[in-house]
Amino acid sequence: MKDLLSLFTSLSQMNIKNKIPYLAVLTALSITLFVIESIIPRPLPFLKFGLANIVILILIYFKDYQSTVIIAFSKTLFGGFLTGTIFSPATILSLSGTFLSLIVMIIFSKSKINFSIIGISIIGAITHNFGQLIAVRFIIIRSNNIFYLTPIMLFIGLVTGILIGYFVAEFITRIKQKENYVS
Repeated sequence: MKDLLSLFTSLSQMNIKNKIPYLAVLTALSITLFVIESIIPRPLPFLKFGLANIVILILIYFKDYQSTVIIAFSKTLFGGFLTGTIFSPATILSLSGTFLSLIVMIIFSKSKINFSIIGISIIGAITHNFGQLIAVRFIIIRSNNIFYLTPIMLFIGLVTGILIGYFVAEFITRIKQKENYVS
């Protein structure tokens, strides 16, 4: 486990050439979570927990923003390819949500206010959903009526952001505890 912690902490300092094998593994993990989530039955068609964002949040926590951006867009595009949705509106909506949430999560993680990873996860989930609503408004429905879904999407973002953020926080805590135990 100590190796895992040192990997994440040193990943942001590596040059891109040395990062490639690690990026490949982390991207594969994120894509795998994306595909697994796509086959899990959902109570609502637009309800996803965002399991693939676990990797994204871990990288944001360790301040590796370059890898975060690469993996976020890779998991969306390759995940869309593997699930057969690459040329569908679902991928366009996912990319718009990913783009907006990445910008916001990186800004909040760099802010002077010390946001927890759960807080950043909530912010990311909510802005992802809002980014998708904006994309639906301008690409598919072309009516402001779509924004009536905003309270539902905010609630879903809040719940999924808490769940994924809590999981990531626990994962990071356990890695750090293992490091202290091994040391």
